[in-house]
Amino acid sequence: MKISRECISCLARQAVEIAEEATSNITMQEEIIKRSLQELGKMDFNETAPEIVFRMHQHAKKITGINDPYKGLKEQYNEIAKEIYDRIIDEKWLDKAEDPFDMACRLAIAGNIIDFSVGLNLGPSDIVKSVEDSMKHDIFGVGSAALQKAVKESENILYIADNAGEIIFDKFLLENLPRHKVTYVVKGGPIVNDATMEDAISTGVTNLVKVIDNGYSAQGTILKDCSSSFKEAFSKADLIISKGQANFETLSGIRDKNIFYLLRAKCSSVASIIGCKQMDYVLTSY
Repeated sequence: MKISRECISCLARQAVEIAEEATSNITMQEEIIKRSLQELGKMDFNETAPEIVFRMHQHAKKITGINDPYKGLKEQYNEIAKEIYDRIIDEKWLDKAEDPFDMACRLAIAGNIIDFSVGLNLGPSDIVKSVEDSMKHDIFGVGSAALQKAVKESENILYIADNAGEIIFDKFLLENLPRHKVTYVVKGGPIVNDATMEDAISTGVTNLVKVIDNGYSAQGTILKDCSSSFKEAFSKADLIISKGQANFETLSGIRDKNIFYLLRAKCSSVASIIGCKQMDYVLTSY
C-alpha cells in the first residue's frame, strides 16, 4: 500500500510523538522533528508509510542514544493485556462459545487496538471495550470460516505478529491452530511498540509455537530488508496470517501468497483501500 496524501498529516504527527517519547530534552526533540520532517520532504510516493517511519525512528535513536524508548510502555501494556487474558480464561469465554475459532479470531483482532503510532489516546478501558465490542461487532471481510478452512488445508502457517500487548490476545488464536504447523514472527529489533522476541518470551508465546524474528526493526514487513532466513520462511509458507495495519500496508501488494489480514482499520487510508469503515474489525484476504 503506497503512501497517500492523507498519510502526510499522520506522519508529521508521528514525527512530534517520536521526539516526545524518545527524550524530554527540548533541543533533542527539535532536532528529531526537523530530521523527521526532512524525511517527509524527500519521500517517494511509491514507498509505504512504515518505510518512512523507520527512518524517523533511526534519527531519534541516533540523536538520543536510546535504542528502545517504548520499552516501559510495552511492558505496561503486556501486563494490562495479561490481566484481560486471565479474566477471559477465568470466565471460560472460549469454553462457552458456540464457535471457539471465531471467538479466538475476534479476540486477536480486538487486541490490535494496542497501537501507539496511530494517534489514539489509549487506556486500559479502551482495550476492554475493544475486546467486549468484538463479541458483537460485525467482522468485515471473508469471515473466520474462510480462515479456518485455509488453516485445515495448509501445512506451513506463518503468523506475523504486530504489537506488544496484542500478542497476548494472539495466544487465543494460536491455541486454536495446529501449533506444530505454525511459526510466529516478531520484529528483529525494537520499533515503537511492535513485538520483539523479548515480548514473545515474557508473554509465553514461545511456549506455544516456534517463534522467529524477521531480522529487521521496521513496522510492518518490508520484505526486501528482512533477513534471508525470514524470506525463506515466508516463501515456504502456504498460509500467512498477518496482524495489524502496518503489515497490511507492507504486504497487501503481494498477490502470489495466501495471506489473511486481521486488524482494526484505525486510519482512513487503510479503511479506504480495504473498503471498510474506519475502526471496523477486519478479517480479509486481499
